Amino acid sequence: MQKILKAIQIAGIFPVVEIERLEDAVPVAKALRDGGIAAMEITLRTDVACDAIRAVLEAYPDMLVGAGTVLTPEQVEEVKEAGACYIVTPGFNSRVVYHCVDNDFLIIPGIDSPTGIELALEAGLPAVKFFPAESRGGMKGLASMAAPFKERVKFLPLGGIGPDNITSYAKSNSVLAVGGTWIAKQKYIQAGQFEQITRNAREAMALLHGFELLSAEIGTGADETGSTMLETLAMAFAPSAIPGFAPLAAMGDAPGTLRIACNNIQRAVAWLENNGQKVKAIDTKNNSAWMEETAGGISIQLIEKL
Repeated sequence: MQKILKAIQIAGIFPVVEIERLEDAVPVAKALRDGGIAAMEITLRTDVACDAIRAVLEAYPDMLVGAGTVLTPEQVEEVKEAGACYIVTPGFNSRVVYHCVDNDFLIIPGIDSPTGIELALEAGLPAVKFFPAESRGGMKGLASMAAPFKERVKFLPLGGIGPDNITSYAKSNSVLAVGGTWIAKQKYIQAGQFEQITRNAREAMALLHGFELLSAEIGTGADETGSTMLETLAMAFAPSAIPGFAPLAAMGDAPGTLRIACNNIQRAVAWLENNGQKVKAIDTKNNSAWMEETAGGISIQLIEKL
């Protein structure tokens, strides 16, 4: 179960997908993967949902596929047989929850109150779905509701989330991952607009991590022309968001340093390590980390945005 939770955290975004035609399942999965998202939640709102889960996992065995809108213990068994590695429910149905707990199957039930969190903790659940997120106060509402529990449970927010507000959720350590329907809307699937789904996935991943070049110190040695060029280019850079860092600066003989800003240092490190990059221990005091390897001798530092 912990392995699946880690995989959900690394994925960071879970497109919620409704498959009405079985033949659309694999093209949607491919479109998401092409956009950098190897995860999806297939809802049980259609008759072909379980067959869609099977089709996706047959085509892409490494795809992280969950089942959504699971309402009964019988449906739990159906999606397990189809290959889903976890389920998400609209609310906290004790019968469904304890069926999953008794069978050691990851369930992320929907909650919208402290009472729901307490029920989840009593059941020993590590994560819950915060739904409907935006109509329950968004990230501010989630932070206020979760404060007394001191991160004893992680959240999967869903409901009203999109490009305009995903960043507010992505910055929080309490948020396991973010779910949403905007990436693979029904209208795109019905029209066969899989390229649009790929574009939406790429945009969502960029917004999730918020990687930006914060500053660059580049070694120019005795090359005065190179130093002058950097000074000229620096005028086109916005002032640094973190005091003390010049956006672009020339150094002496040292190769230099690139400083990359991100929304959440823990989420960024998990994603980088999953993609084969080694990261040194996180500096929790300063919310930063150094890449273990260099690029042509240039060191790379990750810094969480303020």
